[in-house]
This record gives sequence, structure tokens and C-alpha cells, in this order.
Amino acid sequence: MIDLRHLKVGLFNSGSLNTGQDEFTVAMDELNPDIMAINETWLRAGEDDKAPKLPGYRMLYLPRPKHIKKGRGGGVGFYVRKGINARICPHPDVPTVEQM
Repeated sequence: MIDLRHLKVGLFNSGSLNTGQDEFTVAMDELNPDIMAINETWLRAGEDDKAPKLPGYRMLYLPRPKHIKKGRGGGVGFYVRKGINARICPHPDVPTVEQM
């Protein structure tokens, strides 16, 4: 059971979930967050299979838009502990900002 009164949230700059998996997995094991925000995922649309699969978590991500550096690099996401009801809400579109 998750104690939502004491939600544990972190931020990790992966520099690429494709190549930085070991460091990220260690951080997740040590910190054991309920939600981990990720910047610099470097995942493109449909590449969620390239991100680490962590038992007990689901991943939500948004790739860098193609109009920014042709979609190369960037991207943001969240690993959310299963059992936490999280959804992506609409927000103002700012073409130069990667946000989710």
C-alpha cells in the first residue's frame, strides 16, 4: 500500500535512457521513489521498449518534438509506482519547451 501522505518524488537527468540504464537503475534501487521525473530521455516515439523495465513501475514519456533539433535528444518522462493513479493532463503548448 502506498502512503500518499508521504509521496517520494525524484528528478533524474539520464543523458539517455538508451545508454544510461545502469546508473538510472542503481538510483531507482537506492532511492526507491514513488515517482521519478526524467529529463533527457533521448527516446523517440515508439521507443519505450528501449527504456529500462522496472518491476513495480510504469513509464510515461514524451519525446522531443521534431521541430526542435529534428527530434534528436531531449524528451521527458516519469516512472510512476504502480498503484498511483497518474494521468497526463493538457497544458498550454509552448513550442520551445519540452514539458509533460
